[in-house]
Amino acid sequence: MALRGAAVLAWRAPWRGADGTSRVEDLVDGYADETEVAAHDAARSALMAPFVNRLAGGQYVFDGVRHQVPPVLPWEPLTMHGFARTLDWTVVDRDDDPGRPVHEDPARPVSVTLRASVAPDSHAGYPFALALEVEYVLDAGSLGVTLRARNVGATAAPVALGWHPYLRVPGHATIDRLELTVPARRAVVTDAGLLPLMGADAFGAIDGVGPLPLVGVRLDHAFGDLRTDADGRARTLVRDPATGQGLAVWQDRGLVHVYTGDGLARRERAAVAIEPVETLTDAFNRADCAADVRLEPGAVREFAFGVEVLA
Repeated sequence: MALRGAAVLAWRAPWRGADGTSRVEDLVDGYADETEVAAHDAARSALMAPFVNRLAGGQYVFDGVRHQVPPVLPWEPLTMHGFARTLDWTVVDRDDDPGRPVHEDPARPVSVTLRASVAPDSHAGYPFALALEVEYVLDAGSLGVTLRARNVGATAAPVALGWHPYLRVPGHATIDRLELTVPARRAVVTDAGLLPLMGADAFGAIDGVGPLPLVGVRLDHAFGDLRTDADGRARTLVRDPATGQGLAVWQDRGLVHVYTGDGLARRERAAVAIEPVETLTDAFNRADCAADVRLEPGAVREFAFGVEVLA
């Protein structure tokens, strides 16, 4: 894990190989080296706050005041993915035996909690104060994440939370022989700039996605109104249709955005980004999301999500 952005660099978990033998494999395509960390290459494993994905024109109006937010990093072409990914996070709590590989005792989860602060004068266009916290809980077959934001300022603040992990299925150099399943009742309809259309036009009715073979498929799309399983979690699946093995990304609410990694400067289509998000892209500029993003002074917002191994 990188303290810059509290980003997961790797997640090594037990995996059954094609020959039936058990091994430990890395299931997250995170930053590969310090150069990628510094460049925030592809926002790998980014914790997204205080906004998710794109902010139209880098501007928004909140409580009657217009704010202009420049790109989070000067070399990025758009204002996107929030700036929590650029913060230096501090470990405030961790498992008492962090050096012990979790696969040695699968029944015993380990955890780490990190915190970061957003000051009213630290980010142009966002004059609000937040205390951010993330808790990662790891066991042999799952990685759970809880992201929290507390408004520590004197006025209400706009806040949306999300996660931007790239996930890989062992034995697959690309995603082309995998299939995707999204339990959605609605697909988000966007303009040419990948911004959702306004009002009800932002959604089209669907009866789920897939199982969809990913060969030749380019996705940079969001889906909403997710069907949940008996435990109240919605799960988006990426798996090998021949073996059934793969990964499930779960979330307790919100939408999911899927990006197949086309056009990445490094490791194009080697992994798929399955992004749990609380709100639509550009939620700060949408009247239909005003209540969803508003966080009153002293209030706390919590968003839970994670990844599970499909054996």
